[in-house]
Amino acid sequence: MSKTPLPLAALMMGLLLPLATLSAEARTADAPDLAARIQYQDRTTSADGVIRESSWQERWQRRGSQVWSERLIPITVARAYHQQHDGQPGHKHFTHQMAARWVSLDEGGTVQLHYADSYHKQLVSVPPEEYGQVAFTPNWAKVRFLIDPELLATMDLLEEDAPAGARWYEHKTAHERTRILWSEQLQVPLQVESGSLDGYRSYKMALTPAKLSPRAPWLVLADYQPRDIRDFFD
Repeated sequence: MSKTPLPLAALMMGLLLPLATLSAEARTADAPDLAARIQYQDRTTSADGVIRESSWQERWQRRGSQVWSERLIPITVARAYHQQHDGQPGHKHFTHQMAARWVSLDEGGTVQLHYADSYHKQLVSVPPEEYGQVAFTPNWAKVRFLIDPELLATMDLLEEDAPAGARWYEHKTAHERTRILWSEQLQVPLQVESGSLDGYRSYKMALTPAKLSPRAPWLVLADYQPRDIRDFFD
């Protein structure tokens, strides 16, 4: 669900010496429960001048060792898609992009992945060997904090105005730049900006904290039918 652009993915290789003053352990010692709305924008300009832009939003929630995210899709669009998909003859495949993603860490430190399909009332489990089917990478730090906090240790700490409890970090090469507004208080990035210096590629993520619901969404799945993603294979 959440999407990482190529510039940021390359940066995560950790090409620079540590520059941040806080250790990864200090930054991630406490991760408060948090609800948020996240906006994404992705823009590319091809060699022939064609501009392609994508934007989407999701609801995101973190409670302890559980993280829930779901794409905000207009109900009329979702209903029309499911009706068309379900009405087609033959075997039905699972469209994970239309379902909420629930990731948890069990007591043994193993990542557990499920998708909650509210339209069909199904809870679909995904075993590790099938993560490729849903383009999921079991990096718990990235799931829990939206970026791996250790990435900040490879970036320059900027002296720029920022909201209380947050700091700007930047990494710049000859062709690309990535900026992250990291909230020490909330333990998430409030903004991620990444792209090429020539302006042909850009990516933005903006997180806005929201009110935490009284009850976690994974606690209302009792009537969902348990399924395995392999049930949907041909």
